[in-house]
Order: sequence, then C-alpha cells, then structure tokens
Amino acid sequence: MKEKILITGNNGELGSKILTRLIERGESIIALDISATKEKIDSVDYIEDSILNFELINSIFDNNHIKEVYHFAAILSQTASKNPDLALKINEEASKYLINSAFSHGINNKRLVKFFFPSSIAVYGPRKIENATEQDIIKPTTVYGTNKLAIEQFGSRVHEKGYSKNSGLDFRSIRFPGVISYDTVPSGGTTDYAPQMINSAKNNLEFECKLSANTILPFIGINKTILSIIDLMKLEKLNSNLRVFNVEEVNFSVKDLANLLEKEFPNFKLSYKISKDFQSVADTWPSSLNCERAKKYWNFDSNTNFENFILKIINK
Repeated sequence: MKEKILITGNNGELGSKILTRLIERGESIIALDISATKEKIDSVDYIEDSILNFELINSIFDNNHIKEVYHFAAILSQTASKNPDLALKINEEASKYLINSAFSHGINNKRLVKFFFPSSIAVYGPRKIENATEQDIIKPTTVYGTNKLAIEQFGSRVHEKGYSKNSGLDFRSIRFPGVISYDTVPSGGTTDYAPQMINSAKNNLEFECKLSANTILPFIGINKTILSIIDLMKLEKLNSNLRVFNVEEVNFSVKDLANLLEKEFPNFKLSYKISKDFQSVADTWPSSLNCERAKKYWNFDSNTNFENFILKIINK
C-alpha cells in the first residue's frame, strides 16, 4: 500500500502552503477540511468534513498507510474565546483523538508516524517575559492558549509510550509567534495588528491600533514559518525529550513598526484605541523567544534584521 500524508485544515494558510510544498516533493496527500477547497490539485484526495467525524478519522487510518500527519484544523484565538465549548471539542478532544489514532496506526504497522502540531506563544503567561525558553513559566490566560498547551503535553506523553520501541507516534511541535504573510491579512488575533498595519500603510488607509505603542511581541514571516515546519519534519530522528520548539525571526514594538511605516509611507496615518481584551493578552505573551533549541536540533536560523524583515514583506 502506498504511503500517504494526512493534512487537516488544508484550506488555511499554513495547511495550503504545506500541501503545495509536499506535492512538489512528490508526496501522496489526503487533505481534510470542513470547507470545500476552491482550487484542487488532481493528485490530492480531498475530503470535505469535520475533524469531529471520528468514524471518518478511523476510516482514513484503516484504509490508508499514513506515514505523517500535519494537524492544522483548529478554532482560532478570538473565536475560541467566544465559544470555549466548541474550542474544547475541536482544539482538544478532536486533536487527542487524531493523536491516538496516529499512535495506534503506528503500533499496528510497527512504525513511527510523524505528527506535526502547530502551537503558539499563547501557551505563555501569566506575565510578560523576555527571551522565553520552552520551559519557562507556562500558565496561559486564554482559552486558545490552554487548548494549545493541553495538546503539546498530550502529544508529548503519547510520543513517549512507543518511541523507544520505534513504533507509535513521533510528535513534533513548534510554538509560533505572530506570523506575517505577504499575501493574506488576518484579523482578530492579538499579533494581527502588524500585518493589518502594513496592509493599511501600503494601501494608503488609516489604521487604528488596539495595542499600546510600547507593546513588544515576537514575529516570523510566512516563508520562514513553512520552512521551519518542513525542516523539522524532514529530520529522520529528533533526539530530544522535549518535543516543542520556539522560533522567531524578529521582535519589535508597535511604535517600531509605526515609525518604519511612516518613513516608507509619509501619508500613512495611525491612531490608537487600546482594547483591554487585546492588551491584556499581549501583556502575558513573551516580548521575545529563545530559539537555541531549534538552532541546536534542526539548524533553525534567526539572524534577521527588523528593518530588512519588514521591507521584504512590503516589497513582495
């Protein structure tokens, strides 16, 4: 039976870009998303359904030889806060079921199934810290952060159950900071102010910022995000007891970004209307991340200049 890769949430930005990269590599893909995919690739097996359809999940593993899973299906931060019960079902219960299914598939086939889970700096809290390591104080203050932390820990525990026997689950995860893309503008997230501000400046629109000028947060570009996932997952073996890694390219304050954009776009107008909901979250997230473990285990490179980082996005 031909080996296949399962991607959940393939219509999202990360899912769609990872799918494209894997297709270029000649992989056979099963893509699962609750929404229909608009532009389909002939060689991909698309399934339009919910990650909560556990019978479907069972059939995917029963009828295919799955070697890797990229699990992007999730309820995102602001929606999770508004609907915590749904977030619990999607972000935790469904994720745990998928992890257990991958583990059982690995045991039954006497192999390790690689499993990628995208985590977030939302797992940190309750206070802001600099140069945060993977093992610093982690007490998330949001529903989304609590969901992410629960799956980090669950996946790591399941990983240990069979890894020494070379069968079961090979769990790998990255804690992403704010992701800035050159072709999409997200909304609703705490770090989304940055791509929104850049987009407004480029299009000569006024921007009202919900965070204070001195708020500092870490960021990574979309290209480096995708490369990080690919690089981590292509390692045949990852000899680390800790299965979750920090990454960042740059960290900057709201004012740093505003000053650069005002320099590049003299007509850009910025105002502040600080939201307690957004500011209270930003004040619990790290201002910068320690990436030494990512550099050690899979040669992550984060030597990026802030101005060059922003200008590269602007000029795409």
